[in-house]
Amino acid sequence: MTNLLHPAQTSPVLTSVPDVVDTPNEVLFPAGGTTSHHDPAIPVVPAGPDEHDNEVFDEGLSAEDIRALSIRRLRVMVNQVFRLMDTSHPPYGVLERYDLLVDELEHRAHQAADRGAAYQAKEAFRNNPLYFRFELFVDGSLAAYVKYEMKGGQLFLINGVEQPEFRDLGIDATLMRHVVLNAHRRRLNLIPQCPMAFSFLADHPEYQALIAHPTR
Repeated sequence: MTNLLHPAQTSPVLTSVPDVVDTPNEVLFPAGGTTSHHDPAIPVVPAGPDEHDNEVFDEGLSAEDIRALSIRRLRVMVNQVFRLMDTSHPPYGVLERYDLLVDELEHRAHQAADRGAAYQAKEAFRNNPLYFRFELFVDGSLAAYVKYEMKGGQLFLINGVEQPEFRDLGIDATLMRHVVLNAHRRRLNLIPQCPMAFSFLADHPEYQALIAHPTR
């Protein structure tokens, strides 16, 4: 009854509005239309891989530029462009770019195979007793040799040399394979004493059984 006679004493909830309304929409979307601060309850979504892939696709590399790329870079780009193709809306021209990259990778693979076949087809191994060394020729040029000493039935490999223009092609391993098999056929005790021989045996332990130990 008292409240009806004195309306000014009504609860403040009915007559005033609080300064802060605990409503998520008020915090995320203020009157200015922009977010004033980030709500920790809302996760931040990072840029997807397609956005970074578009950067690669938009590089606009020409066929000449693609031929200058390393094989590793080509493989990375093939994977990225393939992901772009595997979307609901692939960019225009992505299929042509993919074909260019794959064709270049296949061309590099054929070139490497042809080089390997050429070296294998034109290799020539020989024993040169005048200089006491085993030699390996490629395309008529001396590619590598290993000097030796003979003491009875023991063959000591004392120094291996690989010509600079034939390095990193596996020529040293090819030469050593010929040397080990040649000594085995001649029933010689092969005794390695040079880095080339030690490296070959470490990489090819299956030839260890053909290696002898020096006698006292």
